[in-house]
Amino acid sequence: MAWELIAILLFMGLLVLLASGIPVAFALGSVAMISALFIWGFKGASVLATTAYAVGDNYIFIAVPLFIMMGEVAADCELTGDAFTATDGILGRLPGGMAIATVGTATIFGAVSGASIAACAAVGTMALPEMFKRGYDRGLAVGAVGGGACLDILIPPSILMVLYGFIAEVSISKLFFAGFMPGFLSAGMFSIYIIARCILNPRLAPGRSTVSLKVTITRLVLLLPLLILIVVVLGSMWLGVATPSEAAGIGVIGAMLFAIGRRRLNWQVLKKIMLTALKMSCMLYFIIIGATFFTQILAYLGIAANISESATALPVSPWLIVAAMQVVVIFLGFFIDAGSILLITTPIFVPVIVRLGLDPLWFGILIMINCELSTITPPVGLNLYVLKGVTPDTPFATIIKGVAPYWFLHLMTMVFVGIFPGLATWLPGLMKAPV
Repeated sequence: MAWELIAILLFMGLLVLLASGIPVAFALGSVAMISALFIWGFKGASVLATTAYAVGDNYIFIAVPLFIMMGEVAADCELTGDAFTATDGILGRLPGGMAIATVGTATIFGAVSGASIAACAAVGTMALPEMFKRGYDRGLAVGAVGGGACLDILIPPSILMVLYGFIAEVSISKLFFAGFMPGFLSAGMFSIYIIARCILNPRLAPGRSTVSLKVTITRLVLLLPLLILIVVVLGSMWLGVATPSEAAGIGVIGAMLFAIGRRRLNWQVLKKIMLTALKMSCMLYFIIIGATFFTQILAYLGIAANISESATALPVSPWLIVAAMQVVVIFLGFFIDAGSILLITTPIFVPVIVRLGLDPLWFGILIMINCELSTITPPVGLNLYVLKGVTPDTPFATIIKGVAPYWFLHLMTMVFVGIFPGLATWLPGLMKAPV
């Protein structure tokens, strides 16, 4: 049977399972397991067992639950709330100032958490009631939360970057710092968009911050714990004194010490944080195991290699191939979540990128931005449902309409990074000893 036909059957089977509502991890694992039974018979079960053990035994993945815990401590112990109070005091006087402060808080939260869903829930719970209280338009308010929360994928530390670095064999520390400039570019564009809309239509954001300069300066002190945490975690990786997993451990300890110092951490909160980290980590590990098993089947059947050879042999510009890859990822964003998209496409796309002579680090940032799009792409965009859960009185259509402009602004960032690769590669090139 030709490899093209086998590839079509595998991916069609995967899409059918996903469309039937089966969780992504089990859809990937089922297709891979059925294929393994045809290839190796009952010995295929031992391949699955070895794959699961190898994933669980990988030192890199220790960073996943630790970064989740660090974000949960920052959110549940109100460190993120302090950041929102401080940024609102600084930016609240601008047109749409509280919406801009929401984007700023999401950006800061992104530097202590690697999960977009967690950012959407944490920032949304704090910011939306306050914006509604000041009379903000619901679409503008939910858009600022949903669009800003996406930045957690791009602003380090990012769980998806850990997964990409593992699969693509790219330095995770370099990936972290490669996301900084594109992330701040997106945040800047979001702020400009909010200001422009509110100048054209002041009724969208009627309430502005009226706190005095003295109070504003006092509120800046509230930012210190998170800023110290960010500097210590990212600085240790920048200087090469800690791996991402070690830096994540430092981050968890640091966040807990700040929370204890402010008397915001007790046994009940700690239990909640641990359970949340456990649940999210287990979900991610199951997806990683299923995706790894699936890609092993693709590699064994020669599908990944054949796709790579066929793509690089096409008489077209490499940039057209890169653009086609991004279109595929955008299409998948309508059906499956960002992590699953990354785990399915990376083993196929990265060999093509390497054969084309392009930088897999730069390509990784393009994929990260594209994964941001999937979190706010209906009907599967998870951040849309988180927003609905945070503000159940807001119609789902209003939520989609509110985040739609941010979808296009994220797309603009992806275009800028595609045209100017230095936006992603310049900062990692300055690192002292990346690991």
